[in-house]
Amino acid sequence: MSNLSTEGKLKRIHEEQIINERFKKREFVIETEEQYSQTLIFQLVQDKTNIIDNFKIGDKIEVYFNLRGREWQRDTDSEIRVFNTLDAWRIEKLTENDSITSEVNDQNIDATPTSENILKDEDEDDLPF
Repeated sequence: MSNLSTEGKLKRIHEEQIINERFKKREFVIETEEQYSQTLIFQLVQDKTNIIDNFKIGDKIEVYFNLRGREWQRDTDSEIRVFNTLDAWRIEKLTENDSITSEVNDQNIDATPTSENILKDEDEDDLPF
């Protein structure tokens, strides 16, 4: 499955859970900032459980994750259930300055003289006499 990413504001960070001697996980929750915001829970596993330590509640982050799914059945007579997991593997902090920087860069690009603009300006300044 391809790698996915989403952005949101960090709402909660859970404690690390040691499931058994070979598996540990840590969950965290973000809320997306879109018209219909979503509350999503991600898990970090094994040696990645500490990458959330560099962030605090309220930080705007981008989470890179893999979508995982598995079937589970209590016994042969019970219904087969499907569970999905958002398995995070990288987190980046987003800053509000990123959007400001790109706006400034866009303005600078528009203000850069081009040969078309230079010729146009020269034509307007030329007097017919």
